[in-house]
Amino acid sequence: MLIKKITKVENMIDTHIHSDTRPYEDFERMALSLDGVITLAHDPLKPYSMDVLRAHFDRLIEGEIERGKKNGLKVFVCLGIHPRMIPPDVNYSMLKEYLKNKHVVGVGEIGLEKSSKEEIEVFERQLLIAQGLNLPAVVHTPRRNKKEVTKTILEIIDSLSLKKDMERRIVIDHCNKETVSMIYDRGMYIGLTVQPGKLTPGEVVEIVKEYEGDRSLLNSDSSSAPSDILAVPRTVLKMKMEEIEEEIIKKVSYINAKVLFNLKV
Repeated sequence: MLIKKITKVENMIDTHIHSDTRPYEDFERMALSLDGVITLAHDPLKPYSMDVLRAHFDRLIEGEIERGKKNGLKVFVCLGIHPRMIPPDVNYSMLKEYLKNKHVVGVGEIGLEKSSKEEIEVFERQLLIAQGLNLPAVVHTPRRNKKEVTKTILEIIDSLSLKKDMERRIVIDHCNKETVSMIYDRGMYIGLTVQPGKLTPGEVVEIVKEYEGDRSLLNSDSSSAPSDILAVPRTVLKMKMEEIEEEIIKKVSYINAKVLFNLKV
């Protein structure tokens, strides 16, 4: 029996997790295979006020980076107001100050869940803030009505007349096979999330083969929902077994993220 030799891919980054939802032991497991992770703001508590978000932001910057360091894991941070975490007293000035922190590499995750008027307004303001601070933006798309909501997101981006270099620094995350082409044709980054109910490693292989890893980012979206913190290395292994070129694998699992977020890894 002929056994294919699987060469090791040296560098990997998980571009979208919620590390504050994961137990301490997971950090060591991630550090064994990943060079770094990006943890993003999400919806940990009911947003009674902006103070809830401030506590969440403080935990990500102060607590999660330190938890990673104790286990040999480099943790980077994106901050933003998730569409399921909009408080009644949104304070954009406070958000801007947090985004200027040296550990913050992007704005996120932001985006739409139900496409309500409030969600759209908060999304628009944060995209403009990202452009003003010269930061990339990570955009959430929901599990339900993904294609329709993605279309709305692209229409909103069009309406803002963002600078071309800003458009090219937007990640539309949690893409599926139905929405990938929409994002690729616009020149934005494609977030490929390997998580139950989103993409499987096999589906990622199909997408990577078609688009050759251009502007694609690999992530697990590890959170309190069913997740696999080793989804990135498992998917990289699957790509190796399917004989995808190592240069393409490295783009999807490491280089694209390092360049977009200007990561020091």
